[in-house]
Amino acid sequence: MFQTARETLRKSLTRFRNRQFLDATMAATALVATADGEVTFSELNALDSVLDSVQDLQIYDPHVAVDIYRDFADGIDRDAEAGKAAAIAAIRKIAGDADAAEHVLRVAVAISKADGDLSQVEAEVITELCDVTETDRAF
Repeated sequence: MFQTARETLRKSLTRFRNRQFLDATMAATALVATADGEVTFSELNALDSVLDSVQDLQIYDPHVAVDIYRDFADGIDRDAEAGKAAAIAAIRKIAGDADAAEHVLRVAVAISKADGDLSQVEAEVITELCDVTETDRAF
């Protein structure tokens, strides 16, 4: 599962070499990781594995990606409504690009399944991300 997410992000970053894509990916992972109120070790481990691809590609400093993720996750923890709105705004910026949106969603799904369980609330976040990115829910 982690390899799939990592490979998806690696291919995506190679293709979508822009900060908007990285922001959207980190925002989506923060939303699903915090959805059930607890960021599990498995989810953090999956995120770490995914971020290895950022380092491998030398497109962005992986610390930048971690900082982006933390900013979104901390924002959600501090003020759920405002933090979620900021994450959604970052994700909405890729809504016009179906390929980028699908790649972001694939990484988000992999993170949400990292603990072996896709909870109802995580599934609802994925559904909302599909709506925000104008992506078919069956992607």
